[in-house]
Amino acid sequence: MSQRAASSLFLVLCLAAGQSVAGADPASTSAAPTITVSATGSVDYVPDTSRLSVGIRTEAATAQAAAAALNQQAQQVIAALRKAGISDRSMKTSGYNLEYREPPPPPSPVSPVPLRSEESVSPASAGEASVARRPVAAGRYVASEVLQVTVPVRSAGMVLDTAIGAGANESFGLSYQSSNADGLYRAALGRAVESARASAQAIAASAHVSIAGIQSISTVGEGSPVALADSFGAKRMAQAAVLPGTDSMTATVYIVFRIR
Repeated sequence: MSQRAASSLFLVLCLAAGQSVAGADPASTSAAPTITVSATGSVDYVPDTSRLSVGIRTEAATAQAAAAALNQQAQQVIAALRKAGISDRSMKTSGYNLEYREPPPPPSPVSPVPLRSEESVSPASAGEASVARRPVAAGRYVASEVLQVTVPVRSAGMVLDTAIGAGANESFGLSYQSSNADGLYRAALGRAVESARASAQAIAASAHVSIAGIQSISTVGEGSPVALADSFGAKRMAQAAVLPGTDSMTATVYIVFRIR
């Protein structure tokens, strides 16, 4: 190839490259403009299912005695619930524990006070000395079991009353749920999307742009169960009054809208 031909070819390539750079669209080299919005939707409902956690706690001088007493008392509670119509599928042991409790520390010794010849020991002083020499109580083994029961709300009071009457002596609260949780969550999602779209349109109108479409959607959902925690006495109580009230199911969405 001659020198003149090579120079002509180089000039053509440079012109072509220049036209390619000049013809590039600046908008295509940057990300499309978007609006990102998060919104939460909520649906109210009346719970129809309750989950109760009742406990049995026993103490004894030995681990074997504490466990044996616990097993016997727990079987009494389970048998009473079965007799009341609660199925085994509705009951679950959610905790079992055996621990040793150290004895309390011994009382501080009482330092004797020297008496003068004319003084005598009063009855009160003699009583204090006897307290100081009282033997320390031995440690105890504590066994406990937690029974979780899932029943309709209308049966919650009966379950509490039956369990306490049969020997349950601890409570770890109760929570409410809905048998239509999936449907409620989907309804909450729909309301969240509507709220997000309304917010995005308000932002776009203020910025003098328009919504072109949705680029992405992500979700975060959460329920809001009602929980009540209280402790039971050792004696049988009157029929427990359980009121579920009104609860809500919520869902949160994050939506990226394309704008133009």
